[in-house]
Amino acid sequence: MTLYLKFIMLKLIMKVKILFLSILFFTTILHADLLKENFITFTFKDKIPKAVVDFESDNLEKFIKLDDNDNGIVSWKEIRAHQKEIERFVLKHIDISADGQICAKKIDRFEVYRRIHQSYIKLYLTLGCALPHEAVDLRYNLFFDVDKDQKAFVKIADDNRSKPVILSDRKVEVKLKMHHRQSVAQAFKNFLVEGIWHIWIGYDHILFLLMLLVPSVYYFRDGRPLPRQKFKEVFFEVLKIVTAFSVAHSITLGLSVSEIVVLDSRFVEVAIALSVLFTAMNNLYPMITKHTWIMAFLFGLIHGFGFANVLHDLIIKNSSDFLAMLFGFNLGVEIGQLVIVTLVLPFLYFLEKTTFYRTFIYHGFSALTTVIAALWAIERALGVSILPF
Repeated sequence: MTLYLKFIMLKLIMKVKILFLSILFFTTILHADLLKENFITFTFKDKIPKAVVDFESDNLEKFIKLDDNDNGIVSWKEIRAHQKEIERFVLKHIDISADGQICAKKIDRFEVYRRIHQSYIKLYLTLGCALPHEAVDLRYNLFFDVDKDQKAFVKIADDNRSKPVILSDRKVEVKLKMHHRQSVAQAFKNFLVEGIWHIWIGYDHILFLLMLLVPSVYYFRDGRPLPRQKFKEVFFEVLKIVTAFSVAHSITLGLSVSEIVVLDSRFVEVAIALSVLFTAMNNLYPMITKHTWIMAFLFGLIHGFGFANVLHDLIIKNSSDFLAMLFGFNLGVEIGQLVIVTLVLPFLYFLEKTTFYRTFIYHGFSALTTVIAALWAIERALGVSILPF
């Protein structure tokens, strides 16, 4: 009896260890390679030089005390309360000139929004100088002197031929040369890469897709999940789910970027988090067990608006290259998504009949995702930061 109890205890300890490692593994995946990104975008439409500066609000904590009530959470209300102080700080650490002429900087608009699950601040600047013909010079040193991990991506929005430049603590100055012609093929290529990259860093989109894929290796009988016997069955189930998701988000991506249907970005981000939450909960407490491709399609419509929120900042509307940019970005998203499915599907199929899969992937990973998605929904609804990713 004593040996039996020891055996049971050892098995329990092993399961706890595996569960802990699984949680650590998936959390590491979610947090890996999350750059501390800043963005500086120049535009010269309507003969007025302008710039848009985006940066993560958490970066300011080392310079400006934003958490007024000392509760450990910086709300959007607290950020806006320090708007003037933030604006002065930004203007002090950015110098811009066009064709050698120093540009005066005036902030027209101040926004707070979410990007990749972090609160970001966006400042719209009007530059007091003539339109550049040769080059724009930028010196940017917002956070580099205190944080070596910071990166700043700089580009000219009116010119997709000029590739984004990355600034860091080793490189704080850049000269952006002007190009006035751009090929459709180059625009397509640039946005194809943007699309692939976006799906790979879009943790909410990835988790939603995984929560659909994890149960795809099962079919349900009397409310109980049973393993599919043939890979062919799993393949066609996944094909239906992925196709429905792709068609849906392609529709709303096009509608939103074309400004035919536009939804509030905060509402969209909360809705995406809730879609992940519902799908994960559906794995733990099955509510929809048949025709899951319909669920993938309906929620895919919401995710399409999420993709569009990113593309709005990148694409040049009313451009002859508009369709090339839109199609390239959408195709990039599909390619990135296909890579994920190709890597994950064999893993799911070969483990589907194991206790490990049922315990730690189907139930454990779904439970972890439920918690993450719930916290995302709270963060996005209230404008606070809880999770580090």
